[in-house]
Formats: sequence, C-alpha cells, structure tokens
Amino acid sequence: MSRKGFVGVAIIVSVVIGVPLIGLSLQSRYSIPNGWNWASASWRVDLSVLKLRGEIPDLSWPELLFMMRAQGGFGLEGFVKQRFTLEGTVANPYTTSEDHHKGAQIFGSRCAPCHGGNATGGHAPPLNRVRLNHGDSDFTIYKIARDGIPQTGMFAVAMSVQERWQLIGFLRTLRPGSEGNEAGELDPTNVNLSSEDLIAAGRRPDQWLTYSGSYDGRRYTPLAEITPANVSRLQLLWTRQFDSAESMSESTPIVVGGVIFTTEPTPSVVDAIDARTGSIRWQYRRNLPERLPVCCYRANRGVAILGNTVFLGSLEGNLVAINASNGSVLWQTEVAKSSDGYTMTGAPLVVKKSVLVGVAGGEYGIFGFVAAYDAQTGKQQWRFNTIPGPGEFGHNTWKNDAWKSGGGPTWITGSYDPLLDLVYWGTGNPAPGLQGDVRPGDNLFTDCLVALNADSGKLAWYFQFTPHDEYDRDATQTPILADIPINGVPRRVVLTANRNGFYYVLDRTNGQFLAGVPFVQQDWAKGLNAVGRPIPIAEAGTSASGRVVRPGVGGGTNWQNPAFDPTKRLVFVPATEGASVFVKSPEPRRGELGFYSGSEAGDYKEPEQRVVRALDAATGAKKWERWERSLPAGKKSLANGYSGLLATGGSLVFGAAGGFVFAIDSETGRELWRVFLGGNTYAAPISFTVDGKQIILVSSGRALFAFGL
Repeated sequence: MSRKGFVGVAIIVSVVIGVPLIGLSLQSRYSIPNGWNWASASWRVDLSVLKLRGEIPDLSWPELLFMMRAQGGFGLEGFVKQRFTLEGTVANPYTTSEDHHKGAQIFGSRCAPCHGGNATGGHAPPLNRVRLNHGDSDFTIYKIARDGIPQTGMFAVAMSVQERWQLIGFLRTLRPGSEGNEAGELDPTNVNLSSEDLIAAGRRPDQWLTYSGSYDGRRYTPLAEITPANVSRLQLLWTRQFDSAESMSESTPIVVGGVIFTTEPTPSVVDAIDARTGSIRWQYRRNLPERLPVCCYRANRGVAILGNTVFLGSLEGNLVAINASNGSVLWQTEVAKSSDGYTMTGAPLVVKKSVLVGVAGGEYGIFGFVAAYDAQTGKQQWRFNTIPGPGEFGHNTWKNDAWKSGGGPTWITGSYDPLLDLVYWGTGNPAPGLQGDVRPGDNLFTDCLVALNADSGKLAWYFQFTPHDEYDRDATQTPILADIPINGVPRRVVLTANRNGFYYVLDRTNGQFLAGVPFVQQDWAKGLNAVGRPIPIAEAGTSASGRVVRPGVGGGTNWQNPAFDPTKRLVFVPATEGASVFVKSPEPRRGELGFYSGSEAGDYKEPEQRVVRALDAATGAKKWERWERSLPAGKKSLANGYSGLLATGGSLVFGAAGGFVFAIDSETGRELWRVFLGGNTYAAPISFTVDGKQIILVSSGRALFAFGL
C-alpha cells in the first residue's frame, strides 16, 4: 500500500473511533461522541473511501476530517448516500449567535475593507444579496474564501476552516430572508404576453410559454439545430445554483423575452433569470409554514404567465400574482386551506383571461377540485369539484358517506383545446387510497380525465381509468392532444399512458374509448372491455395479508410527463417496471395532519426499473425501448430520480435519470449523449433559442443547467 493509502486508512480509523490524528482545533461540541453506533460512523468511512479514490478533489484531508467530525457532519451523509454535488449537499452547522458574533469579527477585520462595513459593497461587490456573481451556495463561498478568484482582486484570505464557516454563517444573516423580492443588477424585465400568444405557443423558437410548452401537452419543439449527428458536441453554457434547502426541482421553466421564470427547489421562491447568462434579474421569496400536509416532499412544478404577470400556486394554498418586471406582488388569493389537508404543487394554466389551478392532498382525504380565477383581480370564476356531493351527477358512486373525504386531487397541470374550448384535467386517487372497503362504488370522479368548459367549468365528459381504485392509481398524467388517423379516419384524440399500466386513446370531443393496451407489465386486470373499463382479476385485490401486484406502488408511469412527436406520431413515455406488496389496513384511521392512506404498507417487492418506451400514438404498439443503464462504479442511484421527456424536431428525445441528462435518437431509441450532473433529476428538459441558437435547459439537484452547441 502506498504512503497515501496508509494515511487515508489512518484517517478513516480516526474518524470511526474518534481519535484525532491530525492537529485540528475542535471545540468539544463538534467532536464525535463516544458510543457511536455503526450507522452513524459507516457513512464517514464510505466518504473517506471516496476521498481515497480521488472523488472529492475540492476538499483536503484536514478539511474533510474537520467536517466529518462536526455535529451533523455538514450534511455530507447525503453526498455519500445520494451523490448530490457538494454545492448542493453541504450544510453549515456554524449558525449559533456565538458563531455569528465571531463571524462578524472576522468579516470586520478581513473582508469589510473591500466589501463594506455591512457587506454593502465598496472596492469589491456587495455580499448582502440573495445572488452572488460567482455562486452563492455555502460550499462555493467557502472555496472562494479559501482560494480566492483568479484574475480578480479577490485573493485567498488566511483563516482556519472553522473561521471560514463562521464567516459564511454570518454572511447568511446579512442576506434577505423575509417574504418579498430582490431586484438584481440587470435591467427590469419587460414582458407582455397575450392570450393569442399562448394559443400560438410553440411557434416561436425563443419561447416556452406553458407547463407543457403549448396547450396540447405535447412537450415537443420543432427546433432542429441539435441532431443525432451533433448532439455529442453539446457543451455546458452556464449553471445557476439555487440557495435552497430542498435537494430536487420538479419545476418546468417559462421562457419569454429572453427571461426564464422558474420556481426553485424551495417551493416558495420564484426567480427571473437571464437566458443568456443565468444571472438573476429578480427573485420573489415567500415564507411557508413549517408543517404542511405533504405526502412525500415539498415541491412546486412551475409558474404561468399572462400579460406582465407571473402566477404562482404556493405550497400552502394561495394563488399569487407577481409583477414580471420586478417580482413585486400584485395580488394573492386563498385557493384552499392547508389546515384542511390541501397543498398546491402544480403549475397554473392560463386560459384566455383566467388562471386555472388544481390542488394536492389525496392522501389527506381532501375534497378535490379544479378552479379558475380572474387574472386581473384574483376573484374565483368557477370551481369544478372532483367529488360530487348530494344531488350531483356521480354522487351515487360513493357509499357510506365516503364522499366527504373522497380525495380526487388535481395536482398536475392539464391541457386545453382552443377550438373546442375544453380544458382536459386529470384527477387522482380516492381516499383512503389503498382501502376500498369503506367506500363501495366506482368513486367518481377519482382516477379520471375530465373535460371542462373553459368559461364555466361545467363537465363536458369524463373517462374513468381505474374505478374503485385500491392501488393509488392517480390519473393526473398530463393529457396529450393530437389529430391523427384512427383506422384511416382522422380523429381529434387525447393520448395518455396511465399509472395503472395501460395506454389509452380517447376521442377528445366526447371521451369515447378508441384504443387501450398495456405499456408495462401488469397483472391486476385481464384487459379492457369495449368501452375501456378494466376487467379486474379477482385474486389481485388488496388484502390484510398483502398481495404482490404489477405495476408497483409508483405505477407504470407517474406524474413525469410523456412527449409526443407529431411528425413521427410517436408517444415517448417515461415508464417503470416493477411490483409491490399492497397491504390493506382493516380499519383505516387518520394519522398525523390528517393523513388517510388506508394501508399499513405498499413496499416494493423488487427494484424498480426505468425505461423510455416509444409507442405508436394510434395503437400503443411499442416501437422501441431504452432501459436506464447502471451508474458507473462508485455512483449511487437516486431513488425515483427520473424526469419527464422532451421531443424535438431534430429527431431527439431528451430526459434525465439518476443524476444524468441524456439524449436518445427518436427513430431508433439509441442513446447518443449522456452527462452526469450530480444532483437528483425530476424535472423534464425544455428547449428554446437564445440569439438564434438552440438551448437545452435541465434542472438537477439545486441547480439549473443550460447546454448548447
């Protein structure tokens, strides 16, 4: 073994048993306590092994040992287990008043002469802003303080590791943290988007105007500069790091007028970002309650825009109108109360002069709905309840008064047909989700696609994919609107791959079932009958002892969007193969914050496998598939870290999974390009042009990445 290897092994031993072999001055409150169990020490051993392999070049051994021995380990356990970037992982524990006092002393003596007494700027830029020119994560600031910035007046400042972190903790106290906005140094954003512009969305190459890119839900751009022949030459143009406590983004940005409007992984923050450089123009920040009824994690999937107003559905249940020029609030209105089990995680959809929103909370027994609000005033215009009350159509599909906690969330953005003036919106699971005994009947309008009149919200038609759902088969997938021949006859159709494992083709004028086939392995239904209703296999139902069912609890696909190439008439689906053990609770009861699942477990029977499948739009026949390959040695897979898809006129399909962004030849399914970004990957890539050049924009972890040729 080399000398370096012996030193590394010695350091690993010192970390595990708590015997310091390197002369660092550590306060007792940050030393490793005696009696650690193996779980609290093992990740530190794994981290040291990664260092020995050369996979942590940004930290020296003394720095790494200091951070591992600190209380909480600076959050480095997340780096070991999920392999986020250090910028997106490191959490500074030096945040006490004592640390801030010491940091203020350090700043006053070593930084204030250039950066000003309160970090307001002087000979050097101000540091009391939300965004800093060279990056603003704690770890980035740490490296700048340690190494300086080449070819600038910022040189390395002599201080200990602990002093650097105390300084960073103090700087955080100077930066805005209350609800409001911060203007950047760039010119104000000037945007004026009309309803006609939204109807024509997808025709201008420099824009991405809705959650799906256009009203039809296709996630398709005709841009063709990037092709199978040159995609391997894509290069990173810029990165925007987010100052977020969350580690993943599900947001789809809006791009108009050379500006990107997006929500950060922290679901209460909206950024206006220069599309050329990644620089911040303004930022809106909103305070959120500490405890909210979220089933999985705190998320937001983006904003909408009309005129000069950006619309945010905030996680705690408010619709907020924000001035697109400077980030100031124009109005806000309460859509639903979090105290009643509601949250809002989806992106709004602007239709004519209205802002449409859905709600989340299916696991908390909410009364689901889609609602429309006046874009100028925030006044509610209409509301469609997904759980029909007494005297309403569909109420007889609920027994035992179970409709009162029926579920039916509407947490993913729908689509809109301007010619038919119909909005198409998916609904989620009934409550309790995995226990149907307490709610006999089909349970309308859960697990449905509903077509609503855009002006009144009245129901035009519905299609239920999974009547009396006992597997949590939300039908919230974004519907694709297409005009294609079916058996030689042109039809206006809705295309959707459902969480229950079946792909459907429906007539979007009336909801008529036209075709339906499995797109993943499934064993809960014999098939679909002539009107598209599933034919359940009796022995596949949930039970108190548990049954193995395909697809698993995550479904054949989840909320991540498919894409549709109208030139090839192919639907590209981010699919999942897997099985789960479904266990039914004999007496479902309310849990914390009203949680109402009706099951004691929904464990995975086997590891889920991700696969992108290309389906013939008219029949659902599989044309090709591309399985998500294993990560390189030393890289750990990110659980459920896969995105929706983007199809382009350049015969490519872009997506992301396990921390990678990739491009697939849409003709053959052959992977042509793959880059490791390091963070979790949930949000689908989008594409637009800047100065006539095609850009691929994708989120990963706590950062936004722009690629181009």
